[in-house]
Amino acid sequence: MAIRQPDVEQFESWMEGVRTSDGVFAVNMDHRIIYWSSSAKSILGYSAKDMVGRACYEILEGRDGADYRFCRRTCPVMAGAQGGRTTPNYDLLVKAKDQSPVWINCSIMVSKSNHKGPPAVVHLFRDVTQRRQLEQRAQKATDALMQFLEESSLNETSNAGASPPPVPRLTRREQEVLGMLSLGLKTRQIAESLGVSPVTARNHISGLLRKLGVENRLQAVLFASQHRIV
Repeated sequence: MAIRQPDVEQFESWMEGVRTSDGVFAVNMDHRIIYWSSSAKSILGYSAKDMVGRACYEILEGRDGADYRFCRRTCPVMAGAQGGRTTPNYDLLVKAKDQSPVWINCSIMVSKSNHKGPPAVVHLFRDVTQRRQLEQRAQKATDALMQFLEESSLNETSNAGASPPPVPRLTRREQEVLGMLSLGLKTRQIAESLGVSPVTARNHISGLLRKLGVENRLQAVLFASQHRIV
């Protein structure tokens, strides 16, 4: 099914009244792009001249989170559209015109054949690269924390026969500070809660870390949880 110029013109006419900050492109049932919006160019760098008439999967080369080739001739989105089914929104890693990787989130609309335009699968997409990067960093932090907890558990098991070191005796103020750290409060918030200056609050925190024999706030919170201090 080759691209037909009347299809392109009809769809452009149909899209004239549509306004969105999302990138928009539409493909016919043979995967050929028949519409590419200016906002799509802003996100990925490709112009309508670059894209219209070409197979979407050959250019975008989209991959999912498992690095599996999602954009292909046997595209599940197109297969669903041909069967009259819609597709939930999904993330894809695609190549921009300058070959830089861009994560996009896609929503799908299926346009049926009628007097307003040809049958088409409409893709609305937005740049979610920053969100995906934050998610990846959060996952790395979670993995590191889980590894730390597993290693701590192994160390506790191996030392089960030895007498554990005594838990430091904390003052009421130190217990208050430790409780606030466990809630995730920052230095300024702790200072406001205690009615002291940020410098004094920072000194309280530093003294508490030394007393517990830990290097940072996260370790202090873990220590408190393991020894049921708070």
